[in-house]
This record gives sequence, C-alpha cells and structure tokens, in this order.
Amino acid sequence: MIKPEDISKILDATEIVDVINAFVPLKKRGVNYIGCCPFHNEKTPSFTVSPSKGIFKCFGCGEAGNAVNFLIKHEHYSYPEALRFLANKYGIDIQEEELTDEAKTLQDEKEGLFHVTEFAQKYFADILFNDAEGKTIGLSYFIERELTEETIKRWGLGYCKDKWSEFTEYAKKNGYTDEVLIKSGLTIAKEETHIQYDRFRARVIFPIYNIGGRPLGFTGRVLSSEKTKAKYVNSPESDIYSKSKVLFGLHLAKNEIVKQDLCYLVEGNMDAVMLSQNNVENVVASSGTALTIEQIRLIKRYTKNVTILYDGDSAGIKAAFRAIDLFVENGLNVKIVLFPDGEDPDSYCRKLPQEEFKKYITEKAENFILFKTHLLLEDAKDDPFKRSSLIKEIINTISLIPDNIEKAAYIQQCSSLLKMKEEILNNELNKLLRERYFKQRKEEKDKRPENSSELPPEDFFIPKEDDGSDYLTNPKAEKQILPETFPDEAQERKIISLLLNYGDKETTQTVVGEDGEKTDETFLVAAYLIGDISTDQISFDNQLYQKIFDLYKDYLIEEGQIPNLNFFTNNQDKEIQNLVTTLLINNYSVSDLWETKWKITIPNPESPERLNLNIKESLLSLKLNKLEKKINLIKENLRKEEDIDNQLILLSEQKTLERIKQIISNELNRIVTK
Repeated sequence: MIKPEDISKILDATEIVDVINAFVPLKKRGVNYIGCCPFHNEKTPSFTVSPSKGIFKCFGCGEAGNAVNFLIKHEHYSYPEALRFLANKYGIDIQEEELTDEAKTLQDEKEGLFHVTEFAQKYFADILFNDAEGKTIGLSYFIERELTEETIKRWGLGYCKDKWSEFTEYAKKNGYTDEVLIKSGLTIAKEETHIQYDRFRARVIFPIYNIGGRPLGFTGRVLSSEKTKAKYVNSPESDIYSKSKVLFGLHLAKNEIVKQDLCYLVEGNMDAVMLSQNNVENVVASSGTALTIEQIRLIKRYTKNVTILYDGDSAGIKAAFRAIDLFVENGLNVKIVLFPDGEDPDSYCRKLPQEEFKKYITEKAENFILFKTHLLLEDAKDDPFKRSSLIKEIINTISLIPDNIEKAAYIQQCSSLLKMKEEILNNELNKLLRERYFKQRKEEKDKRPENSSELPPEDFFIPKEDDGSDYLTNPKAEKQILPETFPDEAQERKIISLLLNYGDKETTQTVVGEDGEKTDETFLVAAYLIGDISTDQISFDNQLYQKIFDLYKDYLIEEGQIPNLNFFTNNQDKEIQNLVTTLLINNYSVSDLWETKWKITIPNPESPERLNLNIKESLLSLKLNKLEKKINLIKENLRKEEDIDNQLILLSEQKTLERIKQIISNELNRIVTK
C-alpha cells in the first residue's frame, strides 16, 4: 500500500497534459487543451484538459477526473497501478507499507496479470539473446527476416524454448502462482492429468502492448514445418487483454500517426515491425484477426485518415472489402493499397529501397470508390447482372457514410466512373437508406416491451435555449428528462464555483463595523465566502453543493489552510469528483475578434476588480433568493394561520425580511459591471 505522503508527491508532480497527450492527441485552445474523447465516439472534440487545475472533462459523455482517474479508466489500471505508473514516469521513489494477509488476498487480480506478463516478456527477450537455443533458432530467424538488433529490442521480441514447462517452472521459482500463470494464458493445465506446460514453447514471441507500452499478451509463431502445429498462437482473453480492443504497435506508432495525420493498417505483426524499421513508423497491425469497431475507434483517436496495406490475394481483397465498410461507417477516410500477387507488405518492403516503397504505398493508394470500382468492373466485364451487383455493392458502402455531403461527393465520383446518371444512383441510395431505416425501427419496436409507449425524439426533452451547462453532468443526460432544479440552483452553483476556482485568491470587500462605519478589508476568497454564508446560517438546497461546501469548510477549519484541488478531484465520491471537475474547467473562451475586429473590450473575469464584484453580486443574489423563499413561506403560513397574535408575529417577520430584501436589491442595482 502506497503511503499517503507519497501519493501527495505523485499528484503534485503529475502534469496532466503530459500524461493524457501520450494517449489522446491534444491541441491548445486558450488556457486549456482539447481533443476527441477516448471514452465515446465523437466527431467534434469535447474532451477538455486543464493543465492549471490538473483535471480533464468530457462535455459529451461526462467522464471527468484527474490523471489518476484517466489511467484507471483508459488503461484499466487499479488505483495503486496508476500511482506506480506516474511515480515511475516522474522519477518519484515510493515506499509501500506491508500489506496485511487480508489485503494481499483482496489485491487486484489484474495487477498480478500485468506483473506476470511483464516478467514473461523480459524472460523471452533474455532467452532470445542470451540462451544457446534462443540465439540459434529464435534470433537467427529474426536476422533471416532482416530485422536489426535495435528493432528486435525496440519491439521486445523474444523466444520460448522447446521445453515442455521450462518457463512455467522458472516463473514459479520467482513467486508466481499456478492460478496467475494459467489465467494469463502463459501456462496451460490439462484438467484430467494436471500436467502443466508452456503455451508458447518452441515459438518466437511478439509481445502485444497497451497504448502506454505495457505488455498485455503475446503472439507466438512456430518455426517448424509440422502441419499438426498451428502457425500462430495467441494469448487467450483475460482481465487485461482483449484482442478486439488492441492494435499491435500502436504504442510506438501513435505519435507519428498524429504527426502525419495518417495511419497505415496491416494484418500481420511482422508487416508492422518491418515497415517500422524501414521508416514507415505510423503503422499498426490487426494481428491477423478480423478488424473490429473497437480497433477502428482506437485509430480514430489519432487520425481520420487510414490506408489499408493488405495482400493482393483473394483473402486480402475480402478482408479489405470488410474493412472499408467498417471504416466508412465510422466516419474515417479510407484508402487501399494491394500488393502484387505473392507479395505482402513485409516482403515487398524488403524487396524495394525505402524511398521506392514509400512512393509505392503513396501513389498506389486508391479511395474505396476507385478500389471497388476497378476491381469489380474487371470481374463484371460486360455482364449486366454482375454490373448491377457491382453498383449495389458500391452504393451500399456509400450509404454507410455518416456525412451527407461526403455521400453526395462519392455519388458524383461513382457516376463518372460507371458512366451512369447521378439521379439513378441517388434513387438507389435513398431506397437503401429507407429500407435500413424501417428495418432498424422494426428491430427497435420488437425489442420494446409490449406495454411501453412510443418514445418521443431525444431532443424533445432538451430546452431550446439551454446549453446544459447549469446541470449536473450525466453521461446519458441527453437521453433523459432534465432533473427538477431549485429556484436558486444557479446562485448556489456560482458560490461553489467561486470557492473552488478562486478560494486561494484575495478579495477586497466593504465591511460594516460595530459602530456602523464602513471599511474596506482584504480576505482570502474562501475565508470570506465561508464566513459570510456561515454567519448568515445559509444552507444549500442542492445537497451535493452543501456536501462540497461542508468539506471545504471543515478542511479550512481543521487544517488551517486551503484544500488542494486533488482533495476534491480525487475524492472517492464520484458525484463530487464529476461536479468539481465540471466547475473547474471553463469550456468557453472569447474570440480575439471581439477586440481586434469589433473593438469590444471583454473584462478579465480574474482581475481583482471583477472578482470582487463577482463575489459580492453572487452572495447578494443568493441571499436575495433565500429571502424571497422565506417571505413566500410566511405568506403561505399567513393564509393558513387563524390566530391573530400569530398573524401579527408573522407580519412583523415578513416586514423585517421585506426591508432587508429591499436593501439587498438596492445594493445589487448599484453593482456596475466593468
């Protein structure tokens, strides 16, 4: 267990932009950074990172938190793993307290899987370079494939010896249990005989890494020609490895993909390794598995432009056709390069000089319309039935494009290539879209319970003049009726926002002494807000705001200092974490055109004068709302009260409150925005 003081050191040292930018491309916008959210599929960036406050917030799906939360969500780390990752990244030595037996038993299983997989990767790499069998068989194979020692080490390639259980026995001697070895897939156990043996024996090893560069599993390639053995063996699915959600080589390619705004996709691991060695570093592999939606979304985080490099045989063409539809449907721009018969990206890359190969994959890249049309026209020739099928095949792909303008552009290109009127193609497209729409509606209706009523459109529940910024974040807020809010919701929210954003700043406010004389005094914003609200015994109707206010107040009183923002953004209460992150990130900025073009000066909200007015106005507005509620309650009680004496008491109280309300109203009217 990591000590609290070390956790504080880690959180203080962490640069959130540095951490997140390793996984999500970010661009600076004002004081913040933005990018496409890695937690849901989006076209317009709504993922905002605040370097000054050390937090992120997605205004699309609602995910929020600090760097630790990001690693837990994105990399599926446990809390201790995320802290260790950051400690290692920033060179912080941590001392871990001895775990109790009970804590050891409850320790996250995923952490054990990560450790044994990292252990195995180092073991296989060591065998490759330092063992006689590893060098003779494994290393010689990679050298024959023209890989350099630098490339082999960069990718962490290895070799597992042709011994039944040598790795398993070695791992056990180093403290790894049967359970974790079997769960990781490194060891296979026969139930009937209880015999254990190494899954990857007699194979060269390709480690599969997550985006952060941590090994999750392996692909092992057999080198013998025995037909009884599968050519490739992969790690089974586990708590840390899901082959449909991983792209081989993305941890090394991601920065170059962003830089070139282009991703090359190959099928085989060796294809990716060889292209990377030959200076095509923006390349990833699907590891021979069928391309998945999750893998496409991984690529989309870094670029919308993909070029598929597949073999030119029938299997490669079939795989390319399927990949095209998936990429198009998810809004990516896809091109295809097919290699000559008998060639694959690896072999052709070794055959041509670097620059010629790069020129080939650039010049031979065709958009999906050209690729499908040329290929299918050649097959159809003059057969009208095949030609008709070709048109429907191409129109089907165009129909998957989300953007209507892009659809129209591709229809134009298709019309030109096929020498067919756009009107005919558009009719076919619309017919297909209608059929798909009604089929989808029918499927939705069939799934709906019999007693349920037809739901109105999603935007039915969203007020037309509301941008949603004043509501608590909910990942599915756009699909739900907005919750009932309190009359003074906005004022309460503003107070909490001021407390969190400016609590450590100073404010100068006018105070009235016991002699009635007014003087200007300077306070910490947090001390002034908390003192004023507590003195007037104001409570928040929104219980989440009250909880944050109380936490802030108690910390200030007990510790004698302002709480660090990590105290809230790292809070175990997810509601507090989400709301605080939302209030800390300002997702809106004023264009420079206001001053440069239209000569309109926008006041700086953080200037001392503006902050002083903001605090004063917010407190007075909150008090005014609370007074109005009390006055309305008194009026309601007066209507019900029959006793004359009680009525007089209530009227006197109402008169006093009305007088205070008038004073506050007059004061608010005197506040001039500068």
